[in-house]
Amino acid sequence: MNETCQRYAEDPEANAAHLRDCLACRQMYALLDGAIDSQPVRVEALPMAAWEGAGYRSWALVIGGSLALLVIAFTLCTAAGISLLRAVMSGMSTAQWRSFVFNAAEALRVASPVLQVLYGVGFVIVNTALVLLLRRAPRGIDA
Repeated sequence: MNETCQRYAEDPEANAAHLRDCLACRQMYALLDGAIDSQPVRVEALPMAAWEGAGYRSWALVIGGSLALLVIAFTLCTAAGISLLRAVMSGMSTAQWRSFVFNAAEALRVASPVLQVLYGVGFVIVNTALVLLLRRAPRGIDA
């Protein structure tokens, strides 16, 4: 590749006459144009993008970590003298959360009208912000 070939590669529109004079460049660019148009893109051959982690996850590590966590939980439950099923069922109890929600609703019901209006305005502001954030284009593809 000589200097005129380099100039054509850097700015093809300004150096369009070079393609008439240089047979090597004409053949190379014709080959490249044909290769791009006729070959389909194999998606599985593309590298992973940076936002995808740029690497493959090891499922063996995920499964092994989950099993290790299960063994630790079983060991702790056995040491405490309760069954693993009973520990899971007591952790899934919603009674505390339900009483918290009912108490908060009752406190709002008996609050002053000013506080009720402020709560409503705050609710609208927070939800508007969430909707606006959801409408934004994700970073990566069109960034």
